[in-house]
Amino acid sequence: MASRRIELQRGVNKNLLYLKKQINKMKRDIEPKKGFWRFFLWLLIIVAVFTLLDTLVHAFYEPLEIYYYSIIESFKFISTSPLFWYAVGKFVGTTIMGSLLFFLVKRIKNLQGKVLTFTLIIVILIEVRYMLSGYYSGRWDLYNMINHFITLYIPSYFVFKKAKCV
Repeated sequence: MASRRIELQRGVNKNLLYLKKQINKMKRDIEPKKGFWRFFLWLLIIVAVFTLLDTLVHAFYEPLEIYYYSIIESFKFISTSPLFWYAVGKFVGTTIMGSLLFFLVKRIKNLQGKVLTFTLIIVILIEVRYMLSGYYSGRWDLYNMINHFITLYIPSYFVFKKAKCV
């Protein structure tokens, strides 16, 4: 009688284990995939918000005014505004850098680490480029770095948190 009870218990345990595996498999199927292309679509939203906020700051805050940005001669028919080309360059450059960072950021476990790594690397690379250009003062570079950190951190945090894309 005791052996029969043990045998039934083993059967129940096997069935429970099977059910747990099936439930976990269903959960994995329901959870959104964290692939590159899904990240890329969310990245475009992050970059668009970042570029919009940054452009507004440069347009309305005089100490961060964009008075020079190199424009390719053959594109001057589109616009001669340095701020316009600054925004275009910001959008393209941040999209490229953000795409490359996917492979690093997806390995980081916690949200804060992901957002800080993503934001700091992009901001530092952007600022090094501006410092090397030599067109703006050190104070402008400092203010711009703070501006870029805030305007990139905020959309990155909300997208990474809500979309769980990485």
